[in-house]
Amino acid sequence: MPKFFLHLNYLSTIVIEDPDGSDLPDLQAATTEATRGIRDLAADCLRGGGQFGLRSIRVCDAAGDLLSEVTVHQALAGIIPRCG
Repeated sequence: MPKFFLHLNYLSTIVIEDPDGSDLPDLQAATTEATRGIRDLAADCLRGGGQFGLRSIRVCDAAGDLLSEVTVHQALAGIIPRCG
């Protein structure tokens, strides 16, 4: 099973790299995991009353190559309506 690394990309240009990676069956599963991760982080932030500064989760392979990127907008589309 391939290993995928889900790196957190924040608005402040800070990237927190996933040091361990996750064994997942394919890129679609990794992208789904990134979407769930964004939703979980957003929910935790809302519960805690903090400011949500995540921009995206980057899905990379073991060589560090970017395979996919899930933005907060994509992950929350249809869940949180656009304001304004």
